[in-house]
This record gives sequence, C-alpha cells and structure tokens, in this order.
Amino acid sequence: MIRVSTVSCSFTGNASIGSTYRGFKIFSIALSSSVKNPLSSNTTSITKPYYITTPIFYVNAAPHLGHLYSMLLCDIKTRWVRLSGKPAFFTTGTDEHGLKVQIASEKNDKKNPKEFCDELSVTFKELAKLTNINYDRFIRTTDDDHLQAVKKFWDIVYEKGYIYKGQHSGWYSVSDETFYPETQIEAKIDPLTNKEKFYSKETGTEVIYETEENYFFKLSKFRQPLIELLKQNQNFIIPRNYYEIILKELESEELQDLSISRPYSRLKWGIQVPEDPSQVIYVWFDALVNYLTSTGFPWSPTSLIQKAPLNNPWPASHLIGKDISRFHCIYWPSFLMAAGIELPKQVIVHGHWLMGGSKMSKSKGNIADPIEMANYYGTESLRFFLSENSVLSSDCDFTESRLNLSRNQFIDKICNLMLRSLSKNFSIERALSKYESGLYTNEQFIKSFDNPQAEKSIKSITADLNVLYERMDEEMKTFTTHKAINEIWKIVLKANALFNDAKPWTFKNVQDSQKEVSLIEDPLSKQDLIIFLSLETIRICSILLQPFIPELSNQLLDRLKVDSDKRMAKFAKVGKDLTYGKGVVFTKGSEVPLVKLPLREGALNV
Repeated sequence: MIRVSTVSCSFTGNASIGSTYRGFKIFSIALSSSVKNPLSSNTTSITKPYYITTPIFYVNAAPHLGHLYSMLLCDIKTRWVRLSGKPAFFTTGTDEHGLKVQIASEKNDKKNPKEFCDELSVTFKELAKLTNINYDRFIRTTDDDHLQAVKKFWDIVYEKGYIYKGQHSGWYSVSDETFYPETQIEAKIDPLTNKEKFYSKETGTEVIYETEENYFFKLSKFRQPLIELLKQNQNFIIPRNYYEIILKELESEELQDLSISRPYSRLKWGIQVPEDPSQVIYVWFDALVNYLTSTGFPWSPTSLIQKAPLNNPWPASHLIGKDISRFHCIYWPSFLMAAGIELPKQVIVHGHWLMGGSKMSKSKGNIADPIEMANYYGTESLRFFLSENSVLSSDCDFTESRLNLSRNQFIDKICNLMLRSLSKNFSIERALSKYESGLYTNEQFIKSFDNPQAEKSIKSITADLNVLYERMDEEMKTFTTHKAINEIWKIVLKANALFNDAKPWTFKNVQDSQKEVSLIEDPLSKQDLIIFLSLETIRICSILLQPFIPELSNQLLDRLKVDSDKRMAKFAKVGKDLTYGKGVVFTKGSEVPLVKLPLREGALNV
C-alpha cells in the first residue's frame, strides 16, 4: 500500500527554548544534569554524559589515516571529559548499505554484501584496537536495532508530512550516493578521454544525469530555520571557516527537495521503505540515524513524539570530515527538525591529512598506512604526532620524518627529564617532604639560589603547572589539540632549562656535621626543589597527557609510583599528591620508557 503524504509545518513532542520560524521550532535545550547515566562506562557520576560521535565509515575499502584521525579526536575528547570525573559516551562504526558497497561486494566475488561488510567492518575494529581507541559502541548499519530505528524515523517524518513520492531528474554521484543540484555541478575535460565530464564541486566526484521515481524529503522547507539556527548559535559548527561556508551556501541559494530513496531495481542493498518494497531508503537518511540508534532510539516505540529521556546521552556532538559537512550541517538538522527531535549540540569539522602538500593516493604511492606506522613507531607516538599536528580549520601534512622527530623530542625532553630526576644521587622522598614545610614558596629561600634566571623559572613553572589543566581545558573545548599539547611543551622546556641551568647534581651536603644548618641554608634544599619541580612537571603533565597517549603516560606515572586513584585532573596541581616516588630510582641499565628508532626503511616523503 502506498501512503499519501500530507503537509504539516508544526513540531510537537519536545519542550524547547529558542526561536520559532513559521512553525519550526529551533531546538536548543539544556537538559538536566542530575540523573544517573546508564550508558557511561567509566564513571559512577549521576550526570548526563557528553556524547561524541565519529562519522560511520564506509566499508567499500580498507581503513586509512583519515579514519584513524576522526576516531582519535573523539577518543581524546572522551578521555579528557572523563579525566575530570564526568561521564562520556563515544560511538563509531561502519556504514554498510548503498550502491558503492553493493558494487564493491560484487567485484570481490562475495555471495552477498553482508558477507563483504562483515569482513571489512572487522578491519575498522582492529585499527581501533591497535591504536587504543576506547569507544563505547561500534555500530553497524546492518545491526538489527538500527534497522528498526531507521524504519521508525522514516515513519515519523512521513506521518508529519515531510516525505512525498515523485519523479526525480538530476546529477547523481555513485561515489557520494547523492543527487547534487545544478549549482553544485561543474564541467571538466577528462584528460584520458579528452571528453567533457561533470563533477560535484564539493567532493570532486563524477556525476551522471539520471531520471527515476523516488521518495523526496521536503528540504526546501528548512532553509530559513537552518539560517536562524546558525545565526543564533554561531558555535553550532566549528571551526569558524566551515560555519561560514555552510551559512553562505544557505543564504545564497534555495534548498531543493532531497531524493531519499532509490528504486529497488537499481539498489538492492539497503533498508526497504516501510510499506513500499519497490524503494530502498537513501543511504544518508539511513546512515545518519545511527547517532540516534546508539542511544536506544526510538525512545517511545509506539509514539510519533520522540524525546530523549533525561538519563540518555542525546543530543550528540558530531565530529566529521569536511567532505561530509553538507550532510551533517544541512540534511541531518533538517531531518531532525522534521521529526521533532532535539538537534545535536555541535558539529566539529576537520580537514584531511595530506603528504607533502598532496592528497594521498595509491597512484602516487604516498599513502600513510596507520597500521604500518603504529606497528613501527608505536601506537602512542602516532597518537601524539597526530594530536600535536591537528589543525581542524585546514588540511594537515604527514611525513614520517616529522613523526619520528616528534617521537625523539618526547624521549629527549619528557622521558629523559624524568630519568635524570630519578638518579640515585637524589632523594625523591626528601624532596617531596620539604614541600609541606612551605620551604619551596619561601621568598628568602628562592633568592638564596643567587641566580635570577633560576628564581624566575621556579616561580614561572610552579604558576604554569597550577593552571595547566585550565589552559588545556579551554583549548579542548574547541578540539584544538595542538594548542593544548603546546601548553605541555612550554612547561616541559622550562623545566629542562631549569634542570640544566641550576645543575642540581652540584649541590652537596654540608661536610661539617657539628654545624646546624637550617633548611634554607642547606645546599641540598636547593637540589630538592629542582628535583621536586622536575618530578611534578612529569607527574602533572603525564596525568594531563593520558587522553592523548594513555599507555605511555600511565607508564611514566607507574615509574613514579603514582597511585592509580590519583591520576585524575583534580590531582594535576603542584603538591596535590605527595605520596608517590617511594623507593623510585633509575640506575644505568634500567629499562627506559622509549628508545629511539631510525627512520623506517622506505619511509614516505622524508
């Protein structure tokens, strides 16, 4: 039975604040944070979790560095939130329906696309495991609960009058699995055939002109509500340059209604339209719903009114690549408005990773395989390099020489500072015990160094360590990981300079045992202060580096014998933990956290 749609411009079912435009409510709720979250894995806190998602990755090819980049940024953010004791919920997964998968499956001689998807989906899980990506759910669009969620979402939008059936003619990209409007198409001469072909301006993929009968979503109804949304919430899309691109597009041209199904005769691998098996649901209408599926949607199985329970992670923050910004910043909010469901909190957009300024491709032989890089240089080194070189607003550049240089700098400046401070010539316990006496903040004592640069560094390092979490947290709010890590480097370099300048190994005990010496006068007190600040630098920085390099940072904290329950952000202050370091010493021949490696044989773009 084919249903006939009716037009309705009202939204029901979500209490909200914000503006209303022509019956469309712009949702911008701040829900209660005083309820227990059953989906947060690493916390007993009773607060609504921070929900972050990667895009779900298409399984028509093996995972690459870009997939890792998206997963890594979400993993870091999730760990950062949990570092302060707050709950978080992180999902990733695979997008397994559509024509590209159907074609790829046939090329790989698979009996059915599901078999093909089963094999490739595992490779994304393996990449996540190798690189220590700690997701809460890995969702597949072939999961049973997702199939039911998509059908329910379709029914809601249909019953509200935003889906209708009609004939469609337009420019279709097989690669992107979407129709593009005329304004988004450009003609180019194919250098191989010397014939004119047509391409999407946004993604650069080839398009062909097709006519078919499809179901349509009334996207044209949502142009003005989207403009209002973006103007009222200018942080809905970050960084700013991507926000401006989307807003400019919305203001400069009308939105065309969107084809959201394909004839079953052309596309068999997908979810059939409810009550119309002759049509298969458009892959993006299917895929985007995954963000709701992971929260247990539909929250009210028999109702058209869907509101996330207070203990539910929704709404999410979506982290995506720039090439799919239109789908997440225009289509997805429009679908949700039509369904009367609260909008995402934010869409975070990142650029691509290039090599030597050029796009990675098999034909150029310049693809950086994340598995090869992690296996040779180590997972933690790869995570750290990507984190400290991530700039969301632009494309990033990858070279193995820079990866290895980053690894070596970590060894030279962080690992070595710790090992030098743990020399048998120093007393860690004595250095820590003197902090409680107030000696290290005594102005007379600090001036006794008779070294203006050392005096300045001591005060500066102490002050910087005490606000390090706050400074990093401010950067992490906008996923500016390179600036967050730079805050670490500023202090680490100061601590290394102080160690070299003050030369703590030169301070000796007073030889005349009959002469009583105050703590201020005791030369070993100067040694103890330098060692204390060096170790506090390593301890605090290692605590705050856990989201970026969880295994290596905890290896450093283990070496210092920092209690496992004292590795949260609240302990990242000078003197906040004085219980570590008992019996810790580094002697020649002891195992070191990292060893330097030569560049990998055949290193790419050195």
